[in-house]
Amino acid sequence: MKVVRTILFILNVLLALGLVAATLGDLLPPSRSVLPSLAAYAYLPLLAANVLMIVLWLLLRRWTWLFSAAVIALRWSTLGFFFQVGGTAKAPAAEEHPYAVSLMTYNVHQFQGVENRPGQSDSNAVEFLALVRRHQPDVLCLQEFAAPKTLALTDSLTLMGYNHYYGVHTSRNGTPYGTVVFSRLPITYVTCLDSEKLLVELHKEGQRFRVCCVHMDSYRFDASDREEIERMRHGEVQQSSRRMLGKVKETILSHEEEWTQRIKPVVTGSSLPMVLAGDLNDIPGSWLYRQIADVMEDSFCEKGRGMSITYNGGFPEFRIDMVFHGEGINTLGYKRIKTDMSDHYPVLTYLELAI
Repeated sequence: MKVVRTILFILNVLLALGLVAATLGDLLPPSRSVLPSLAAYAYLPLLAANVLMIVLWLLLRRWTWLFSAAVIALRWSTLGFFFQVGGTAKAPAAEEHPYAVSLMTYNVHQFQGVENRPGQSDSNAVEFLALVRRHQPDVLCLQEFAAPKTLALTDSLTLMGYNHYYGVHTSRNGTPYGTVVFSRLPITYVTCLDSEKLLVELHKEGQRFRVCCVHMDSYRFDASDREEIERMRHGEVQQSSRRMLGKVKETILSHEEEWTQRIKPVVTGSSLPMVLAGDLNDIPGSWLYRQIADVMEDSFCEKGRGMSITYNGGFPEFRIDMVFHGEGINTLGYKRIKTDMSDHYPVLTYLELAI
């Protein structure tokens, strides 16, 4: 029995140290080491494993349960990035909040659904219009937007009041695609930060604010990669699994460049209230997330509820679609909407300009 307890204690130490490592993704930029950001992906499994160790030691009536308990308590604040209670998804009353703005961010994945079927784009686009009509957001921040060939989607949105729209890319007939902002509020300034990032300036009751709609570099997992992920879940690590981890490393490195060279100067240098919304392709606790959270507030952490997983494309599932805001803006409500129109879920936030 003593040998068993010794083995369990060694395992406990490793799990506790792993949990600490998973909460330190902000210590080193990825260009120096990607390990801290990679470790952030293991935070929830390691947290669950440490809770299990506490239960096990309590059943064995050993004081060593305090070891994992102390580590969890020490890094307790990290849990709020992944899980929240007490938030609200309720839309604010217009008469009580005249400067409220509803903003939805959604990677629509060209309306090809969870299973990447182009033939579904027409029906999914129709469902998308119904979703917009139901929730009536003032601002739509869309990524991977492309109108189906048989549906004049941009015209339909215009008829619904979204008279102001800009895209990073524009087709020959003037239709935006890629990263696009549709707005019922006037847009008076637009600039493209790069091929997947758009900055616009909007007006609400005489007040100006800016929205930066972004689509960060993706991991570009293909069908074979997803099959490997399933094998990895069952402990089968092959050469192609190492190749896939290489993709993750490259993406994390590119996120550092995207943030430091293009996004950070915009969100920290603005004299107007700023919103950053979009598909970050990174998770809470990563280096990128913590860099943004140092200068902006995460709407989910303010008004979210539960885990709010936003990636709908199968394992691994995380919250990677986010809305942040800077000074001069408050979050009134947050809602993740479940739908199969894309491999992402839309996120709807209710923000208020602080006058």
